[in-house]
Amino acid sequence: MLPEEPEYSDYEQITISIPLRGLRQWVAITYSCFNVIGFAVNIWLLYVIAPLLLANTVKVPKSILFYIFCLCISDLMTMIGMLLLIIDLVVGTWPFGYLPCITYLVFDGLNKFVAPIIVFLISRTCYTTVCQNKGSRDRAASIKWAIAQIIISLDVVMLVLRPVFQYGQVYNLNLSVNQETKQITVMRKCGFWPPPDVALWFNIVACVASYAIPLFGILYCYISVPMFLNRRAETSIVTSSNMDAAIKRVVVTVLVLCGVYLVCWSPYWVTMFYNQVLSDQGFSAKTVIIVQYFIHLLPYVSCLAYPVIFVLMNRGIRQAHQKIAREQRKRFKSIADDATNTLRNVISRKSTAVRSRLSSYVLSDEANTTEFTTCSTNNQYLLVQNGSNTVPGTVTVHLTDSEHKDSNASRASGSATGSENSHPEDPIHANRPDIPKITLSPSEEDEIYESETLL
Repeated sequence: MLPEEPEYSDYEQITISIPLRGLRQWVAITYSCFNVIGFAVNIWLLYVIAPLLLANTVKVPKSILFYIFCLCISDLMTMIGMLLLIIDLVVGTWPFGYLPCITYLVFDGLNKFVAPIIVFLISRTCYTTVCQNKGSRDRAASIKWAIAQIIISLDVVMLVLRPVFQYGQVYNLNLSVNQETKQITVMRKCGFWPPPDVALWFNIVACVASYAIPLFGILYCYISVPMFLNRRAETSIVTSSNMDAAIKRVVVTVLVLCGVYLVCWSPYWVTMFYNQVLSDQGFSAKTVIIVQYFIHLLPYVSCLAYPVIFVLMNRGIRQAHQKIAREQRKRFKSIADDATNTLRNVISRKSTAVRSRLSSYVLSDEANTTEFTTCSTNNQYLLVQNGSNTVPGTVTVHLTDSEHKDSNASRASGSATGSENSHPEDPIHANRPDIPKITLSPSEEDEIYESETLL
C-alpha cells in the first residue's frame, strides 16, 4: 500500500472502512481502557496539585508543583491525541481532515518530548535544592524560573517538530484500482511520512533529545542526591534516622522512575530504528502491525505513570494535600451548618407568623365565635348568646335554696379575696369545688336540643 500516485488523481475515490474485529478489536479495547484511565488519573492529579500551587504554607518547592502541573496538562493533550487514534482504529480509516491530523501528530510529539524533558527538570530541581548553595536552591524553587524553563523547552520542542508540520498530512492508501470504471478504493490514514533522509535525521534528533539526554540527566541527578546525603551523614557527628529515610526514598524513586522510563520508551525507539529487522524475522505484516500498536501504547502508559510517581511518592505533596483537604471539608461543613441554621430560622419565623395570623383570625372572627353572658333573676341563671341584638336561645339554670345560699356565701367570700381568683357569678366554672354543680335545662320559651345544652 503506497500513497496515492498522480496518475490516479482523476479516478473516483471510494473510501473503505475495515470492520472492527479480530486482533484490532482487542487493540482498540486496550487503547480505550488506558485512555479512560489516563484522563481520570491526570484530572485527579490536577485536582491535587492546583490548590497546592495557590497555597502559601506548602513546603514543596513551587517549581516542582508547577512542573507536575504542566506534566498533567501535557498528558491530557496526549490523551486527546490518543482518542483520535482510537477513533481511527474503530472506524478503520481516518474520518477527519487535515487540522485534526496535525493536532494528533503534534500531541503525539509532545508526549515524546515534553514528558521526558519535564521529568528531567523535576530531577534537576531536586538535585539543586538538596546539593547546591542557597542561591541556587532559591532560584530552582522559584516558579518564575520554572515558567522560563518550560517556555524555552517548548520552543526547542516546536523547532524539532517542524518537519511534522511540513510532512504530516492525510494520505490515501490505494487498495485496489478498477481501470474500466476508473474507480479506486482507498483508505485514509493520518501519518508523518517524510523523505527517508529527513526521517532518519528526525528520528536521531528525537531519540537523543527526548530519550538519551533526559535518561542521562535523570540518572545523574537522582544518583547524586543520595551520594550527597550519604557524605553529609558521614561527616555529621550525630546520625539522623531522617537522613537514612530520605536516602531510601530517593533510591526508591530513582529505581521506579528509571524502570518506567526504560520499559515505556526503549521498545518504542528500538522499533523506530529496527523495523526492517522485525520484518525479516518471518513475522506476517499483520503481526508486525499489532506488535507495533502495543509498543506504541507504552509511551501512553508513561503518561499515567509519571504524575502518579511524583505525587504518591512525594510525602510533602501528600501531607500538603491532606491538610488542604481537611481545611476544605471544615469549610464546607461550616457552610452547610450555616445554611441549615439559616433555613431552620426562616422556617421557624414563618411558622410563628402563620400561628400568630391564625390566632388573630380565630379571636377576631365573630361569625365563628360564640360568647356567653349570664344574669341572675329570681334565683335563676340565664345564659344569653352575645354578638347580636337578638337572643337566639335561653338556657335556664335552676338552683335549690340551699345551693342559692351556698352560692351567695361563695359570692361574698369571692368579693373579699378578689375577682381574679373566683367567678361566683359564672355558672360555667361549675367544676370548681367552691361553686355548686349546676344542671342545665331548656327554658319554656325556646326549645333547645339536648346536644346544645352540653356547655
